[in-house]
Amino acid sequence: MKQTILAKTRGLTMTQTARILWRGAGPAVGLLLRPSTLSQLPRLLIEGFAPARRMFIQGFNNSELARLVQNHARVSFVCSHARSGNTWMRYLISDVLMQNQGVQTTTDMAQPDKLVPDYYTDLIEPQPATTEAPGHLIKTHDTIPLLQSRVSPSLDMRQCRYLYLFRTPEDVLVSLFHIALREKYIRTKNRGDIDLFCLEYLPHWVEHVTSYLDALDAGVTVYLVSYEELLRQPAVVLGDALRWLGVPHTDSTVQRAEFNMRFGKLQAMEAKALNGGSRLFRRGVDGSGESELKPETLSQIRAVSKDLMARAHEMLARQRLKYSGNRSPDSSTIVDGARNGHGEVAPISSAR
Repeated sequence: MKQTILAKTRGLTMTQTARILWRGAGPAVGLLLRPSTLSQLPRLLIEGFAPARRMFIQGFNNSELARLVQNHARVSFVCSHARSGNTWMRYLISDVLMQNQGVQTTTDMAQPDKLVPDYYTDLIEPQPATTEAPGHLIKTHDTIPLLQSRVSPSLDMRQCRYLYLFRTPEDVLVSLFHIALREKYIRTKNRGDIDLFCLEYLPHWVEHVTSYLDALDAGVTVYLVSYEELLRQPAVVLGDALRWLGVPHTDSTVQRAEFNMRFGKLQAMEAKALNGGSRLFRRGVDGSGESELKPETLSQIRAVSKDLMARAHEMLARQRLKYSGNRSPDSSTIVDGARNGHGEVAPISSAR
């Protein structure tokens, strides 16, 4: 059955519901009883079943992640601060994974909820590591310490792998502002003023990016992706990310995924599903901060983020040197036995 961007909002099957209730009830109650959750209880009651459903799914996913990490399974997170490109990346990756299963993919066949599930809204389903999809790929916006606290304080989440997308802060914050205008889960004191909103959320962006760069410096397996480079060279950046993840691919599978998952096509599909609305895929361009913020706000954001962005780009440059030797002259490494007859994969040792 074809799935769309809105697939994760559809009803669960009876089997999935039973699994969530059985394994997610205990962790969900734990989430509910946290002081930070109890303080939002009036809002949860107003919004109805959706927040409770998310808590049960997250409870189930915490239990599943704890099991995977405890068993030393290969788990890779596709992560970023909100509005920094990891949703687009998971659509691109899922298209390649479907092609590796022999599917002639199109835009409206996207199944990221099954292949690269969202930690907050999609079930993490058990799956064996294969040549086509080595291990589990999971989308999150959490920092590693936050994931640690959610899953299990006794387990070391640093043993997982993290594909981390970062984006120019003023563009991140402007995009987040537009989402906040229509999403209740983003709490802010300055909802009607874009400049005040961006300054309010700037420290959170700094903390988020700093956390992942510090983790990389500390030896955690983190792979950096610049959102701006993904915009300019999606096929090249996607191919490099897939090589690091160990996902088989060829130039043709990457190009097909890039063609299917172009922003305009995703926007059109989403707008049709939402009867003219558009949520996740708002613009897909850079420069929003410069065009929408006051000059003094833009200057303040850039002053605060200048050193951090320089650090991120310096680490990205070192990463290129580290992994440049893994790419063959034609950007392709043929792997025998791939389901679609051809593929590309980096050895596990080099991907680490």
